[in-house]
Amino acid sequence: MNTEQTYDTHTPEEPLPPNQGMPHAECPKLAVFGGAFDPIHLGHLSLAEAIVDAGCADEVLFVPTGAPPHKTDIELTSPEHRLAMLGEALAPHPHYSLSDIEIRRTEGYSYTIDTLAVLSRVFPEHEIFFLMGMDCLAALHTWHRATELVQRYEFIIYPRPGVIPPSFAELANLFGRRNARRLLDAVVQLDVSPISATQVRESCAAGRDIETLVPGKICGYIEKHGLYAVEERATV
Repeated sequence: MNTEQTYDTHTPEEPLPPNQGMPHAECPKLAVFGGAFDPIHLGHLSLAEAIVDAGCADEVLFVPTGAPPHKTDIELTSPEHRLAMLGEALAPHPHYSLSDIEIRRTEGYSYTIDTLAVLSRVFPEHEIFFLMGMDCLAALHTWHRATELVQRYEFIIYPRPGVIPPSFAELANLFGRRNARRLLDAVVQLDVSPISATQVRESCAAGRDIETLVPGKICGYIEKHGLYAVEERATV
């Protein structure tokens, strides 16, 4: 898919075009990568690359969050800036794409289960996986309709520095034994970059060089628009 065009997935009521061509023996795998991306950094890109290289997915769809329900006290950089930076960073990569589905949602919070339901309709020819860090797995039971989310969708769970995965017993107590095994089987062993968006913002606020943290074009964008000159609180 072409990363030069943002997928317009905010109108699920509209009829979808019919599938074209012969059916494939195996559905392409689409990893849905959600987050604030405030800003996108080299850690995000290296994770996406590792997911594709490991064969976990054929394409990674970046979905910047709109109003995250679990982080209501966080002030994010404007959607326009975050989308623009994502577009710049993803353009050179044919296996990465971008959707503004959550940012375009103007009413209520952006719930993962709603996003995946829409994407499943928009991309019926794909097998959809939700890409999630180990820290999110530990708190997954607090998410909106968490049990339904686990039962309906597949996951790719990547390690986070210093985060120990929940035990089978803990997950079974929350989601049942079958779902606990599915979640633990979804954990992939990858070398994950320790770069975080917080690190990028703090470096900008302190006037430090960020060329080793974000793509070159993003350095220029941040400088041009004066972003993160004052330290802000936001999600990674």
